[in-house]
Amino acid sequence: MIKTYVELGLGIGILAKMAFDAKRDRTLRAIDAAHLFESSTTRLGVKRGAYLRRYAYEFIELFAPQLPRAVVERAVRGEEGSRYEL
Repeated sequence: MIKTYVELGLGIGILAKMAFDAKRDRTLRAIDAAHLFESSTTRLGVKRGAYLRRYAYEFIELFAPQLPRAVVERAVRGEEGSRYEL
């Protein structure tokens, strides 16, 4: 949505670096502004005992490829030592 507004000439947008694709966003220009912002941490929470569909596991794998499905399943079950912060 933000990039669309910028393409329409409605202002500027501040995006995460991963949201800009030079090949796809040819009409836009990215300027590194990392020095203006503190680093941030993104967390993913899952309710203990929740049933996760396949697409949820796929999203988690994209988000944190170092966490295999078996590890995520243990965390969802609330097993001892299954809390992970990366």
